[in-house]
Order: sequence, then structure tokens, then C-alpha cells
Amino acid sequence: MGDIPTILEQATLFVQQHAPADILRQAVPAGVSLLILGILLSVLGAKFARFGFSTFFILLGASAGLAFARERNFQPLAGAAVGAALVGAFGFLTFRLWVGALTGIVLCLAAAGFFGYYNVIPHVGEFEQTTGIMAAKDSGANTFTIPTPEQQQAYRDRSPSEWASRFWSYIREHHWSSACVSETIAAVALLSGLCIGLLATRAALIITTSLVGTSLVTAGMATLLTHSVPQSCQAFQQNPGLIGIGLGGFLLTSLVLQFMLSRKGAIKSSQPAPA
Repeated sequence: MGDIPTILEQATLFVQQHAPADILRQAVPAGVSLLILGILLSVLGAKFARFGFSTFFILLGASAGLAFARERNFQPLAGAAVGAALVGAFGFLTFRLWVGALTGIVLCLAAAGFFGYYNVIPHVGEFEQTTGIMAAKDSGANTFTIPTPEQQQAYRDRSPSEWASRFWSYIREHHWSSACVSETIAAVALLSGLCIGLLATRAALIITTSLVGTSLVTAGMATLLTHSVPQSCQAFQQNPGLIGIGLGGFLLTSLVLQFMLSRKGAIKSSQPAPA
């Protein structure tokens, strides 16, 4: 945990050096948008999840039907209507399956990311040195340093998928136990999320939307602080415990609020209508 401040500082420097100027100028609107979307998802995500999924599939079906109708010289509106009805109905009927898939992906990323941070990521420098991509470090100090602009330009010329494949092959060859445990954790988390989504859809929605919403709020706050109040961002970097407390408190609040809102809705729906 001691290298978190350095990692945050280097990540901020990386964004400032290499993000396009147009993106940096839109940092405040983007941060506000992420913040608002994250809060809405953290509070109302589970409550309106079915509506959101259905709307997404309806729009997807309408787009596909419109493209198909234009290609076949059919009436575009009729094609869009038929596509929206068919795909929308499919999405509505398979709602639990999509919730399970989304929950599995989120839990898989969270579990594998947490394990990989401590057991896989530390071997990146070792892999780079072994393959000759990164120059050897002086005195072998165990510190996190951002690659130079020249090294980063060299990285851009490589295929990310090829690099990831080579890195994972290196982990499996030289650190087989870490690779095996990481893959096992990812598979178990994925299957567990799928089962939770199918058998306990409400709980899966609450957990998933809270995690995703908290991540969006974190990204929005980091964007706003980095762009508008860099001093406070540096203070947080030097006190990562405050970040953990804040994120944990927000996540816990989101879980409690969504559980209460979903429980209240379930109680109302179970009450008989007045005669």
C-alpha cells in the first residue's frame, strides 16, 4: 500500500502529458457528468435497471431494424418498429441472464484486479526488463516510475493485445502459482456473479450498480480535483487511507440506500389494491 501515492502521482502526470488538449479542456464537464451519473446509478440503479436494460435493447433493435430495412429497401420505420419489438422483447425476457452476466463481469474485474494488484502487476517491470523493452533500473530500487515519453511512444507502436498475451505467457511460465490463482479467482467470481444474478437478481443489481456507481463517482471526483484543485488532489495522494475511507463510506451508503428503496418498492407491490 505504500506505493499508492507514487502510483497516483505518476498516473496524474501521465494524463497531463499525453491526453489530447481537447479532452483536457473538457475535463470539468466530463467530471461533472461522471459524478452525476455515478450518484444516480449508486442510488437508483437497481430500481430502474429493468427499464434501462429494456430501453437499451429497444434502441439496439430499432437501430438494427432500420439498418436492415435500408439495406433491403424496406420501409425504414416499419423495420425499426419490428426490430425494436423483437429485440426489446428478447431483452426483457432474458433480463435475469443479463443481470447475471453483468454481475459476473463486475465481480470478476474487482476480484482479479485486487489480486493482480498485489501478485501480478509487480512483475510488469521484471517482464519489461527481461524482454528488453525497458532499460534496467538503477540500484534495483523497488519504486513505481512512469515510462519516459520516448518509451511510451515505443509502447504505442506495439499491439496492446500482443503485449498482454506475451506478458501473461511470461507470468504463466515464471510465476505459475500467481497465474493459476488469478485465473481461478476470476473464474469463480464470474460464475458466482452469474449465479447471484440468476437466483438473487435484486441483490445482484444492488451490488453491481453500487460498485459501478462508486467507480464513476471516483473517476469524476478525481477528474475535477486534478483539473480544478490540484493541491487537494496532491493531499489525497499523500493520504491514500482517506481515499479508502471515503470510497468505503460511499459504497456502504449506496448499498444501504438501494436496499431500502428496493425493499420499499417490493412492500408496496405486495400490498393488495384497495377495493
